[in-house]
Amino acid sequence: MLKNLNTFLRQDSMVFNYLPAQLKKYTHGWVIEYWCQDPATSEMKRMRIRVGRIRKRYATQREAVTHISKIVNHINIKLMQGWNPLIVGDSQQLYIPAAEVAKRFLNEKQKELRPDSIRSYRSFLNTFMSYFSDRCADLKYFSQFSKTNASRFMDYVYLDREVGRTAYNNYLKFVRGFFNWCVEHGYATVNPFANIKVKQKAEKKRTVIDNETRRVVTAYLEENEPVMLVVCKLMYYCLIRPKEIINLRVCDVDFSAGTIVVNSDVAKNHHCRHAAMTADVMRSLGYIKAYKPDMWLISQSWMPGYVKADKAKFSKAWEKLRNRLKLPKTMQLYSFRDSGIFDMLKAGIDPLTVKQHADHHSLSMTTLYSNHADPNLTRIIQEQAPNF
Repeated sequence: MLKNLNTFLRQDSMVFNYLPAQLKKYTHGWVIEYWCQDPATSEMKRMRIRVGRIRKRYATQREAVTHISKIVNHINIKLMQGWNPLIVGDSQQLYIPAAEVAKRFLNEKQKELRPDSIRSYRSFLNTFMSYFSDRCADLKYFSQFSKTNASRFMDYVYLDREVGRTAYNNYLKFVRGFFNWCVEHGYATVNPFANIKVKQKAEKKRTVIDNETRRVVTAYLEENEPVMLVVCKLMYYCLIRPKEIINLRVCDVDFSAGTIVVNSDVAKNHHCRHAAMTADVMRSLGYIKAYKPDMWLISQSWMPGYVKADKAKFSKAWEKLRNRLKLPKTMQLYSFRDSGIFDMLKAGIDPLTVKQHADHHSLSMTTLYSNHADPNLTRIIQEQAPNF
């Protein structure tokens, strides 16, 4: 009977997580009896309260039943409201259904993060929740998700979904952060992903764009798409990322100060910064003075306007150019930013200044760019190496 009862109650844990209290008149004594689901095991447990002493206090059974019925009614009201005697104190948070916790997480993050970040969070969380529902069907709470479950999920991401090492590490970063949040809010006691190691990152497949190639690119864009040349210069000189450029407005360009304001809600690292403009950049941006301050710096039509450019606009234009000029695929659009950092370091600008200009979170990140292969290395060594 107990086995059948548990099978029946598992059909919908949100509805059948208890059986109401009743007064049972056994030969060995009266008891209030009800069933509750143990959140740790999902098994139903019978709860009993002996009421023999209450019965003895009354002269008649009718009076005793009236009193005990009030107790039964009080217990059933509490059960209907979600009370479970098997959950004690603060541990109640551990047994909130996983779907509800995930919903609370997203609701909180929507108040803190930009729309692009929220889209990424929702994508990662959807993948995880789909796995949780399909392959961890016996689990209902994140507090039940073990280190073994975590390891299997990461194997699923890497092997079944066939993602690369960078995507694997991004998934790991997300689920670690998510479970840290769960622990912080009492929905889990440990982070099962804490000890899973990241995959060693593959070496970046971007190369710097040398002076000669930049001259060829400049000549092509001046004739075919001059605003795209402005994008390349913003990346090379101002070290502004493509996604940041898309979110700039005309009013963010301050010609008097010689800077472009990259606001915190636009910047990748959420730090407002004033990117320095060179004389070349200011000349190239001179045309925007004729446009309204609240317009997007680069709209869908390239010139300033009120229709925001699609995030793929720059990459499509660069791919078209690269194919036309037969440039190697390792010369990516982002290579202009890499090249700018590399050339600034080579020109003797101190790494700390370059770090601040590039909006890097650490100096070590900046110095990584000095490891790019220098296309002029052979010539420099041959011309400048000291005598033996």
